[in-house]
Amino acid sequence: MSNNKLKNTLLKSHTASHSTIAPLSDQVAGDWYKSLKIQPIEYCMVNNLNACQTKVIKYTTRCLIKNKDKKGKIQDIEKAIHCLDMLRGFVQKDVV
Repeated sequence: MSNNKLKNTLLKSHTASHSTIAPLSDQVAGDWYKSLKIQPIEYCMVNNLNACQTKVIKYTTRCLIKNKDKKGKIQDIEKAIHCLDMLRGFVQKDVV
């Protein structure tokens, strides 16, 4: 499947599921996720990602669109790195 065809298929699927999941149209304290074509939580749920993976997606997605200052951007990147470190620890201990 070509990249464009896959992208169109995913967007159609997203549009169909987005209209049936009402809470996705609301966001408490901000609107940075609502502006995305696919919200991080949708991507993570559909792909059965674990908590560490989900948080990495969340923090890396929002770091440049939520935060206007360098400090906030770096803080979200550091949070994502921390989650990756935790995931590495779980993998090393054969937890996942």
